[in-house]
Amino acid sequence: MKRLTVALQRIYNDSLLKNSIYLIAANCSSLVVGFFFWVIASRYYTPNDIGIVSAILSSIFLISMISSIGLPMALTFYLPIYSKNANRIINTCLIIGIIISAIFSTIYILGVNIWAPELKPILSGLTSITIFIMTTIMTTISLLMNGMFTAGKKSSFNMIKENIFGFTKIFPLTLLVGSGAIGIFVSWGIGMIIAMITGFYLLFKSWKYKPMFILDPTVKDMTTFSIGNYIAGIFYMLPKLIFPILIIDIISSESAGYFFIAMTIASLLYGIPEAVAGPFLAESSDKNKFWNNVNKVIKFNIYLLVPGLLLFMIFGKFVLNIFNPNYAENSFMTLIILSMASLPLSLVVIFNIIRSSQKRIMSIIKTNGTVAVMTIILSIPLMRIWNIEGIAISYFIANTMVATIIIFRMKNPIESTLRLIKGDQNVISI
Repeated sequence: MKRLTVALQRIYNDSLLKNSIYLIAANCSSLVVGFFFWVIASRYYTPNDIGIVSAILSSIFLISMISSIGLPMALTFYLPIYSKNANRIINTCLIIGIIISAIFSTIYILGVNIWAPELKPILSGLTSITIFIMTTIMTTISLLMNGMFTAGKKSSFNMIKENIFGFTKIFPLTLLVGSGAIGIFVSWGIGMIIAMITGFYLLFKSWKYKPMFILDPTVKDMTTFSIGNYIAGIFYMLPKLIFPILIIDIISSESAGYFFIAMTIASLLYGIPEAVAGPFLAESSDKNKFWNNVNKVIKFNIYLLVPGLLLFMIFGKFVLNIFNPNYAENSFMTLIILSMASLPLSLVVIFNIIRSSQKRIMSIIKTNGTVAVMTIILSIPLMRIWNIEGIAISYFIANTMVATIIIFRMKNPIESTLRLIKGDQNVISI
């Protein structure tokens, strides 16, 4: 008991680990609350409804990620450096994100017949179009807020915002059952509105933010870092966001629903290395602690990822069965394969956050681009052979191959790994 108390005290006093744990807790709580959301949805709505909504939400996430143009990562890195201009920088980033997301979501709606004709019946009325555009804008703002909270070492605020979003989107779900897929979509939008109100209040608490229509020239200094991470982020998220659309086009909307649930659960494991990225960047200005922090990141991932993977393999089918027996039957193998992909993916993510803190952005773009292109190329033929399991296999193969390249392009794979764990600086030479 004493050792546990000492370990917890050490984590609480270490801002890198503390903020990482807050972000992981946010991911966990979002998954748990999201779990209940999708359990209710799967009970009252058809797999076809869930498949359609998964494609709509994937489109929203993709547009929001594009609209954020890498600013969440740039805010995490630069906001602590330019903290005196925080209010103006935050304001500038929010204005940029809102304008770009409004433009791209409108373009998406105008061309929905081209890239997602199956969604046209849902995204045809003025009400659904308005909800789509507003939800996209709010999702972009939420992404920017995450970077702002992490930069201020207030990752706990991310958890609060996401929990409020998760809980409030559940309540309208049962009231809108007769609306079909649009009922799930509207519930999501209502939760986002309440989360935004909370987010702006927390933004005031963390950075004393007050809305204003003044732009800050400091954002120009963030451009290269921001755009580079933006491109890398698109490549990183592209496979996950394009999968539901591919599945609807090639297999069926029901299969897209089965895959979406499996990916949602597996994302809890992906969230472990991803959660470290923001706090690591926020701490990277202290060069004396840089490689010591790398050491912490590696150990932190190992201690959480391996037990987590084992739990998923043992209890995954039980969890899916809670959603619906059909999900346990059709999504379990996909969940296992996607969960196994978390191991090579974690190595790729850790490599990327090291490169990001070194401002070697082109290396991250090449790494994520290789994973994305390889995944998409493999997924189409494998999907036709093994259904949604084929897509999961393609994602696992792509991450494994890139992780292997990272390892073997070290100066000496075994020696370099040992030196990296010890905190040696001159290790990776990719």
